[in-house]
Amino acid sequence: MDIANQISNIRKEQKLTQEEFGRLFYVTRQTVSNWENGKSYPDLQILVDISNRFEISLDLLLKGDSKMVKAIDRERILGTIKHEKSIVDFFTGAGTGIVFSCLFSPTSTIRTVAIMVGLVMIGIGWYKKEKNDRKVLKYMEEYQQE
Repeated sequence: MDIANQISNIRKEQKLTQEEFGRLFYVTRQTVSNWENGKSYPDLQILVDISNRFEISLDLLLKGDSKMVKAIDRERILGTIKHEKSIVDFFTGAGTGIVFSCLFSPTSTIRTVAIMVGLVMIGIGWYKKEKNDRKVLKYMEEYQQE
């Protein structure tokens, strides 16, 4: 049984309207309707909350819906990729800013050290970007095979 039917059955067994069910999980009636019609999925935290509130194993909720499991995996992977991209942006941006600002300061030991720190940060950013790019390519290859 897929997650849409599971949610619908749980709601009906509890004699709840879509609006009442939605209030329990801080979502709208339309959101519950979309879940029950398979147009969208609840996020993982809401699935855990449903599992806890109605004492239904998460395994039972997810097991029959491989499409849902793949969607959760996809969201998790994309979240990781997005997080790593923000780290890359920080290192390369901060490093570039340090190096660029040092170009206009008088020559000194501090300036030299700051430039070296900036260059190291840029190098770390490039290294992490390469690593992240490989992860994205691997994900895209796996996604295309499905």
